Amino acid sequence: MDSVIGDYQMAFIRDSQILDNFVIAEEVIHEWRKDREGGLMVKLDFEKAYNSVDHNFLDTMMEGMGFGVRWRHWMRACVTSPTLLVLVNRSPTKQFGIERGLRQGDPISPFLFNIVVEGLSSLLMKSGDFRYD
Repeated sequence: MDSVIGDYQMAFIRDSQILDNFVIAEEVIHEWRKDREGGLMVKLDFEKAYNSVDHNFLDTMMEGMGFGVRWRHWMRACVTSPTLLVLVNRSPTKQFGIERGLRQGDPISPFLFNIVVEGLSSLLMKSGDFRYD
């Protein structure tokens, strides 16, 4: 993961702690005040974000990062093979497949989510309005 995920991502990366983000934010604000500069910080709320991951986008990101066809096929099988059914009045419906999202609790899901977030990070970096120091 270290070779495909940027240094600015803190979650689920070895030797990183998500709480480091709060320290970094505090340091940035302190520097802005000291230098009498302004800036913009954005906090993204990823609550329920696992549910909205598009499997095609994940595959495209993995392809762009150099993951091989076999590995991508395995990952696609992991995220698309589960089926669900719903109980309606205690009677099960027909099973249906999952079209998007990652399963919470699956050990591989946080890493796949980091790959998806890397796409957003790349877009922010390319915009020229985002700086990571």
